[in-house]
Amino acid sequence: MTFQEKLKFIRKYKNLTQSELADAIGVSRGNVANLELGNAKPTQVIINCLSLMYGLEKEWLTNDEYDLSQLMTENKTLDKVIAEKYDELDDKYKHFVYNQILQLLELQSSQSPKK
Repeated sequence: MTFQEKLKFIRKYKNLTQSELADAIGVSRGNVANLELGNAKPTQVIINCLSLMYGLEKEWLTNDEYDLSQLMTENKTLDKVIAEKYDELDDKYKHFVYNQILQLLELQSSQSPKK
């Protein structure tokens, strides 16, 4: 299974449009379309974003010999990946991450529509 097939499968499985997937990983809709058509090769940044956003192994994404059965063996969610990486940080960096999360929550709250 090629990268382009895997990308289209992921997008459809998550019920996303090309624009929604593009927004999620920080690229243009045209870039997603070209990746799905095989007209563009994925950058390492795109591979990393897909891996983190959707709990996918980078090896599965980049190796055409891997099919859907390998995807189902270790499907981690984003929160599990973040928690695992957070546990690797020393206390100084854990505190920094905590403060960043608080700032993001404030930003989110200020931009959310008022009810």
